[in-house]
Amino acid sequence: MTLPQTPDQHGKGEVELAVSLGPLRLRHPVINASGTFDLGEMEAHYERDFVADFPFSAYVPKTVTLEARAGNPPPRVSETACGMINAIGLANPGLQSFLNSLPALAKLREPVIVSVGGSQREDYVAVVEALEKTLDSATKGSVPQVAGYELNVSCPNVRTGCLAIGTDPAETAALVSAVRPLTARLLVVKLTPNVTDVVVVARAAVDAGADCLSLVNTFRALVVDSVTLKPFLGNRTGGLCGPAIKPIALRLVHDVAAALPVPVIGMGGITTGLDALEFIACGATAVAIGAANFAAVDAGERIVAELEAELRARCLPSVSAARGLALPGSARSARDA
Repeated sequence: MTLPQTPDQHGKGEVELAVSLGPLRLRHPVINASGTFDLGEMEAHYERDFVADFPFSAYVPKTVTLEARAGNPPPRVSETACGMINAIGLANPGLQSFLNSLPALAKLREPVIVSVGGSQREDYVAVVEALEKTLDSATKGSVPQVAGYELNVSCPNVRTGCLAIGTDPAETAALVSAVRPLTARLLVVKLTPNVTDVVVVARAAVDAGADCLSLVNTFRALVVDSVTLKPFLGNRTGGLCGPAIKPIALRLVHDVAAALPVPVIGMGGITTGLDALEFIACGATAVAIGAANFAAVDAGERIVAELEAELRARCLPSVSAARGLALPGSARSARDA
């Protein structure tokens, strides 16, 4: 299919940016990747009300674990060519602190997708059970709209737990099967690229009850200190993200979207609206912005504006019209049926 490339051929008319992740309707397809846009930290460092003026169509907080985690020893971040490597190690204050923070998010107009992590299956179950109990008993307007959960089974920076689950299709299926009965909210599984065949793990998650898949998390990587010639990061290895991983992430999103009839949230090196459009063409329903948030606080809103301009330039009336254009024809027909 040949698409027109001149922007002035579609200068008039609205471009429909709204998308649906199952029952969840988003005003546009750009969300933040977990751990890359913390509302509390943003409001503490910038003179802007991010709760009232949130740039993304859904908020994914940093991963919540049952107990507080200090994370990995420093140093934990290093720049690299076309990206960065981080070894944060799921540092977070734990479930109870997150529950205590929910009223502060009550005025957020966008839905919240809670990222959940753990060292074992029971940890994920405990976090979701506690959140469901809190949300079901909360009075209207006292907590944000929690639309779903993202099961993080893909962090490469912890020695036990989520990555061990996410690289094993049977363990992934067992986790989803344990969490699925606990909630009617959207259930997303965040996949790791650090496997031989991501489609096998993706299929296991969907067969066990996942509504949506997000991919990819970071790639396990290592950076060497140029002076000592020893591993630079305190954890020795970390997760590579940023533009360097985009072509591989596109291929993995393409493969999963072509194989399975569920919404996909694509991520991995998105820094422009064109990057976002390429992920959508590879079958993503929504996209998540990660490393770009560390470079510019307005990355989200800029990428949304650029995406709209890219769609208009190609005479595409909506995000849905672009979705799957890079997929094999038969796969796209099956998804859109």
